[in-house]
Amino acid sequence: MLSFVVMMCPVGIGVALIRRHARGVPSGPAVRDDVPARLLRWAAGLLSARRGEWGQAMLGELDHIEGRGARWRFAVGCAGAALLLPPWGRAGPSVGAIAALAAGTAGLCAVEVVRYGLGGSGWVTAAVMLAFLAGFALAASVLLRRPGIAVPGLLGGLLVAAAWLAMSGFTFYGVIAPVTAPFRPLLPVAGTPLLVGAAGTLWGGNAAAGRRIARLAALSASLGLGLFGTIAVAVLGAGGPPGTPGWTAGQNINDRLGNNIVEFLVLLPLVTATIGWAAAAATARISPRLTASVASVPVVAGGSGGSGGSGGRHEAEAASRVRTWRGTTYRLLLCAATAAAVLLAVVAWLRG
Repeated sequence: MLSFVVMMCPVGIGVALIRRHARGVPSGPAVRDDVPARLLRWAAGLLSARRGEWGQAMLGELDHIEGRGARWRFAVGCAGAALLLPPWGRAGPSVGAIAALAAGTAGLCAVEVVRYGLGGSGWVTAAVMLAFLAGFALAASVLLRRPGIAVPGLLGGLLVAAAWLAMSGFTFYGVIAPVTAPFRPLLPVAGTPLLVGAAGTLWGGNAAAGRRIARLAALSASLGLGLFGTIAVAVLGAGGPPGTPGWTAGQNINDRLGNNIVEFLVLLPLVTATIGWAAAAATARISPRLTASVASVPVVAGGSGGSGGSGGRHEAEAASRVRTWRGTTYRLLLCAATAAAVLLAVVAWLRG
């Protein structure tokens, strides 16, 4: 059953992307809407309000650049600069914490390769882990720059990580032990991302915010459990659960590091992000009125069509509804997270 869920995740992602592309409205002939322009618009959306003018200036400059190669070079350079600019608000320490998780995991893995003399195969494992960690840290830092995503996304990541740790009894031994019960992981694997995606959509007011919150939860949980699993390998060394008969201690340690990559850096983020994506879309479908009211707030322009006063009043009412929904959602999410933590603690106590 778990393998079926994993195989369906890429299929679901592909279907969602195809549907999104089919719903896209083609631009007019006078509008430059190629890939470099989309990349630069995306990067400009990550900038803080005080740097917004710089992003708009770069977009205007791109309109005057001809040639595909020149446009690509300019867009990639500006996007890189936008990503390297320091984040703001809550995103600053959050990005630092994500980078620290990734760097700590990579450094500890390198120490284990040297300490246990894993050789070339160990360095290959370390390189693969470093590639995943760097990509996840970059993707998480991008999501953290989005307003209103950091707090619910990181809270969701804590909930997902706690659910996965509950399967191992919150112990180092259980983390690196093989899972033998095929139906046991279904509840944390499927149920927790459903909760995160639905709560994220209600929190942010639209499916796009819910998808971003689910992706940030998947990435932060993956980075946290990746570090936990690497620490477990370092603490237990060649001890712990019995390894493959006939293998040396170094081979078993390298195999455990590889299992951590598969479980925590591939399986966890793939399943969590996909199910959370689906839950966010389903929640927006179930409550379209909420999604429409929130999406309409930034679009209303005062004075347009001669109904500025009425438009301002409707905008204020919509903003008030957003604040009410966010407050209610925050309390529900806090209660759900507390109840889930208590339940997981009780289950772990009963098991051990």
